[in-house]
Amino acid sequence: MRIVVELYNKMKYLDFLRHFENRQIISIQNIRNKFGDIDRHHLSVWLKKGWLVAIKKGFYALPQKNLDVHLIANRVNKSYISLEYALSFYQIIPEITRVVTSISCERAEKFENAFGTFSYYKIKSDLFSGYVNRESKIKDVFFKIASAEKALFDLVYFRNDLKDKDDLIGLRLNLEKKMDLKKIHSYIELIQSKIIKKRLLNFFDYLNA
Repeated sequence: MRIVVELYNKMKYLDFLRHFENRQIISIQNIRNKFGDIDRHHLSVWLKKGWLVAIKKGFYALPQKNLDVHLIANRVNKSYISLEYALSFYQIIPEITRVVTSISCERAEKFENAFGTFSYYKIKSDLFSGYVNRESKIKDVFFKIASAEKALFDLVYFRNDLKDKDDLIGLRLNLEKKMDLKKIHSYIELIQSKIIKKRLLNFFDYLNA
C-alpha cells in the first residue's frame, strides 16, 4: 500500500512539475487555476521530500530553480525594492545589505526562507512610486526597484532616528552620482505629517548644501 501511495505522489508531482517547470514562483492561486481544489497533504509531502521549497505561506518554488531574490521580493507582496538594499545595490551606502528591503502598498511584513530574509514597509498609495524596472538574472524578466532618489527618500521617511546633520553624515552616503533634487522635493511635497516632512526637508537641505 505504501508503494502505491508513493507512486501516486510521484505521478502527481510529475504532472505538477510539467506545468510549473518554467515558473519562478508558484502561488496557491496558480495551483488552483490549473488543478482546482488543492490537496494540501500532497504539498506537505513534497515539501518534506524536498520536491518543493516554501517561500512564505501560499508561495512555493521548485528546488532546482536558481531563483532571483529580486523577483521573490516583488512577487509575494505588491512592492518595489528600496531602502538599504537598493542603496547598497547602487553603492550609495558602503554596507552590503543581506535583508532584501522593500516598499509595499499592501502590508508590512518580514519573513525568512532558504533564499534569504525579506522585509516590507507599508507606504501610502500616493507615495508608491519612483521605481524603475531592471532586468533580473533571467533574460527579459524584470523586477521593480526604487530609483536612487526614491530609495533615499524612503530611507529617511521611515528612519525617525535621522533627525539632524550628524545622523545623516553617519550614513556615509556616496553621492558621487548627481541626485535629481527636484524629484526628491516632489515626493516631500506629498507628505502631510509635519514631523516626517521636517525630517525630509532637513535631508533635502543636507543634499543641497
